[in-house]
Amino acid sequence: MKSINFFKYRILMLAAVAMIGFTACSDDDDDPTPPILVEDGMYIKGGGTALTEFDVKGTMKPAFNEADENNDRTGLYEIYVAVKAGSEGFNIVEIAGADQITWGPGSDFAAVVETDLHQDEPRLGFWRGSIAHTETPFTVPEDGLYHIAIDETLQTVVMAKVRWGLIGGATPGGWGSNTDMSADFDLESMTFVVEEVPMAVDEFKFRYSNGWKMFLDAPDNTVSVNTNFGTAINNLVPGGPNIANSERAEFKFTLTWTLGEDYVATQEKTGELDPAPEFPEAMFLVGAASAYDWDTPGDNEEAQMHKIAGGGDNVGIYWKIAHLEGGAGWKLSAANWSSPNIGFGEVDEFDADGVVVTDTEGNMAVAESGMYMIVLDLRGEMIKISVEEVAVYGIGDAFGGWDDGVEANLFTVDNAAKTVTSPALTADGNIRMYAAHSWIPAWWNAEFNVFDGKIIYRADGGDQDAVPGTAGQVITLNFDDNTGSID
Repeated sequence: MKSINFFKYRILMLAAVAMIGFTACSDDDDDPTPPILVEDGMYIKGGGTALTEFDVKGTMKPAFNEADENNDRTGLYEIYVAVKAGSEGFNIVEIAGADQITWGPGSDFAAVVETDLHQDEPRLGFWRGSIAHTETPFTVPEDGLYHIAIDETLQTVVMAKVRWGLIGGATPGGWGSNTDMSADFDLESMTFVVEEVPMAVDEFKFRYSNGWKMFLDAPDNTVSVNTNFGTAINNLVPGGPNIANSERAEFKFTLTWTLGEDYVATQEKTGELDPAPEFPEAMFLVGAASAYDWDTPGDNEEAQMHKIAGGGDNVGIYWKIAHLEGGAGWKLSAANWSSPNIGFGEVDEFDADGVVVTDTEGNMAVAESGMYMIVLDLRGEMIKISVEEVAVYGIGDAFGGWDDGVEANLFTVDNAAKTVTSPALTADGNIRMYAAHSWIPAWWNAEFNVFDGKIIYRADGGDQDAVPGTAGQVITLNFDDNTGSID
C-alpha cells in the first residue's frame, strides 16, 4: 500500500505571526475577522463534539480508496469522532488560505435503510448523501463514536455508527460475524474492550458494526473507505492484511480511540484452552447410489465434499450436491476408508426436518432418485447428517441485488438430466452463486463459481476471483463431475 502523508501543522508559528500583526494594528482597526490559526484542510467543528473551536485534532486525514486496491485518492478524507445526540452536531469546514467553507448535509443526505445497504456496509446506523454550503449541522440520533468520510470530487459524505469487534478464522464467529467489543461514551477518548475470547491459531481483523467498507458513490461503488483495521496489533492499517494469531488461548482485547491520535490496540493472554478438535482434511461421497460407485475414497477427486467458508465455530462442517439413486446405498468416508467411515449405524443424529435416510445393508439410502444436498457435521464429537433437496441461488450484481434467498434467483433442478440451471442474468455484472441449506449459516459459506468450465468451490478460502456475466446469460451446473457453463 502507499503511505499516507498527513498534514504538518505550524500552529505556534502562525499564532506568533498573528500576534505580531495584531500588535501592529491601530486601535482604529475595525476588521472583525479573526485569523484562522490552522493549516489548510478539512476540519470537524461543532457543539456536539469536543471540537467546539478549530483544533488540529479535528483534522480529517487523507483516506485510502478501498475500491481501488487501497490506493490514495485526491480529495478523499476521513475521521473518527465522538458525537453527542441532539441538534448541535457538527459541520465539516474547509480551510483554504484565508477562506473557509462550511459544509453541511445536502438535501439528499439521509440514513440508508437496511434493504439499500451494500452487503459490506456497516449495519448499526449508516448515512450517505451530498454536501451543501450551509451552517446546518450533521446530527446523530444517539451518543457514540462515528466514522465520517468526504470526497471533494463527488461532493459526497458518508457517516457510520462505530462499534468495534473482532472477526476472522481465529475468532469464535469466524469470518461470518463480529465478536463485539464495548466502550463507555466519551468525547475525548473511548476504549473498546472484550474479554475471555477463545482464539484459534489463525487470522483476524478489527472490524466495526458488521461492515467492511463505506461506499461514497453508490450504486457505482468505485470509491469507498475501509471500516476495518489489519496488519498487526501494534501497527493498525485501514484495510491492511489479516493479523496473525499464533497461539490457541483465551485473550483480552482493547482498541482505544483518542481524538486526534492513531488507534492503539492490545492483546493480552488471560487463559489456556483445550487442544483444538481435529477434523479430516477431506471427506468423500461413495456408493452405488452415487456417480462414484464404490471407488476408494480419495481416488476420484470429484467425489470430495466441500468445507464451508468462514472458519471459527463452523470448522468441521462439510457439504456436497450430488445425484442419488433411490434405494441404493451410499457412505461418507475420509480418504482410503480411514476414520470417519460413516454408514447408517455410525450416525449419531439425522436431520429430523430433512429427507428421510434409511438403512440398507449398513449403508445409507434415500427413497426417491434425485439431486440432493448432503451436509455432514462432525463438531462436538458427534456425527450428524442432513439431506435436503437442492436449493441453489444467484446473488449480487448479475442477479439484481444482495438479498439472499430471492425466489426469482432460484436455480431450476432437472433430476432427469442431473443438472441445475439458473434463471437468465438480469444485468451485466459479476456472477456469484451459492448452495442454501438450513445447517449452513450464511450464503457465502457455501459459495462457488464456474472458471473455464469447472465449478470451483470457495470451501475454507476467501473471496473468489470475479466472474463477469452479461444480462441474458444462463448458468448450467453438473455437480457430479463439477462442471458448468455460462452461455
